[in-house]
Amino acid sequence: MGITSLRRKLISQAHGDVLEVSIGTGRNLEFYDWNFQGFGGVGKVDNRGYIKKGKVTSFTAVDKSAEMLEIAHDKFSAMFPGILGVRWVVGDASEKDVIPRPPRNANERSGNLDRKYDTVVQTMGLCSVGDPVGLLRNLGECVKEGEGRILLLEHGRGKWDWLNGLLDKSAEGHAKRFGCWWNRDMAAIVKESGLEVVKMEAPKWWHGGTTWWIELKKPKSGLDVIETAKGERLVVMPRLLQCRTS
Repeated sequence: MGITSLRRKLISQAHGDVLEVSIGTGRNLEFYDWNFQGFGGVGKVDNRGYIKKGKVTSFTAVDKSAEMLEIAHDKFSAMFPGILGVRWVVGDASEKDVIPRPPRNANERSGNLDRKYDTVVQTMGLCSVGDPVGLLRNLGECVKEGEGRILLLEHGRGKWDWLNGLLDKSAEGHAKRFGCWWNRDMAAIVKESGLEVVKMEAPKWWHGGTTWWIELKKPKSGLDVIETAKGERLVVMPRLLQCRTS
């Protein structure tokens, strides 16, 4: 049905400090460009004469199911034996203070309160959380303003009324059986979250518009953070900063 190809393409964009929420059993793990020395040619000189580096410098995985998280952890360990610099967090990502901040380095397990994630990933998760709008807002607080990205691959209401009618008719029963509300309006959820849309489309026309590719960002607040000669961090308005440096 093409979902795997979409996962691979979406995950290939992840870089820097990466957070994946609702990671489940780790279906996306094989698609990341990991920066692990000795794996995938990382650390070796490529044909251009450059030392190869992966794009993912740290990785934090969150899921409210301890059982699924353990499966993902085992899968990762089989892929990268001996690699310990990944954090596995059991918790509901829609709740405050569940998601840790990025680590200062790949081997640190605690979070650096001065940093936010470069990339936040979730695939096929908004259908199963109790408060999808609240989850997106929470993810917006975890990603870097402006340049950070929230990458989503989701499913929900489509473009045909007859198809949406079928989804609505069977939604409650499907949710009771699988925990998935497959008739949620993804465009409306994104709009209510207040996050800025970078890209939102429904690929794979034969899915009837039910598959959603969504890229979001947290708009800049209009404040800048500068560091003084003494190492102090100050939050200033851009205009004030310009006046002081002119």
